[in-house]
Amino acid sequence: MDAPPLSEDELNEIYNWVDTVPLSRPKKHIGRDFADGVLIAEIIQYYVPSIIDIHNYSLAHSVQQKQYNWNTLNAKVFRKMGFQITQKDIDAVIQVIPEAIERILKVIQVKLDMFLEHSEQNQVQKQEKPNEISKNQNQVNNSKPVLNNKQHDKDLVIQDQKETIEILELKIQKLEQLVKLKDSKIQQLTQKLQQAGIK
Repeated sequence: MDAPPLSEDELNEIYNWVDTVPLSRPKKHIGRDFADGVLIAEIIQYYVPSIIDIHNYSLAHSVQQKQYNWNTLNAKVFRKMGFQITQKDIDAVIQVIPEAIERILKVIQVKLDMFLEHSEQNQVQKQEKPNEISKNQNQVNNSKPVLNNKQHDKDLVIQDQKETIEILELKIQKLEQLVKLKDSKIQQLTQKLQQAGIK
């Protein structure tokens, strides 16, 4: 989804919200600080630690590593929350275009609220259901939740495997880029050596 522009009040609200989250490094220039996606991962971990593995994200200076972090967030985290950031917005954040990260943070804030509210409703429903059903009905239906849980577990495993495949594909793409870069450098060096008369 595209991140919408923000008003001045919304910007201040985002800055205040970010300040409430304990981050691993101080916020000096929000655009540069958040460009690699690591602090975004920390915010998600602070609110919903169960859906993110913080070890997947490392401090990055190169565009490729920043891109990898954001792609991983999109594939493994944002998708679970019911949305994904567009490549256009990711590029804007990596390039530190003014207010790009603030717009992304606003989207994440809204989606986090929705995700947490939905999770709370599910928990309440699970607690209320036993009280609404009689003991006899519970005995009859006892097998159904077990089957549903097994199916749910299978779905989670399949989803996790799909996400793992996507991450591996991203890593392969990154490695292929590095190989191409090295091949290019080797060709350049070979040409230089040939031009210098060394074989």
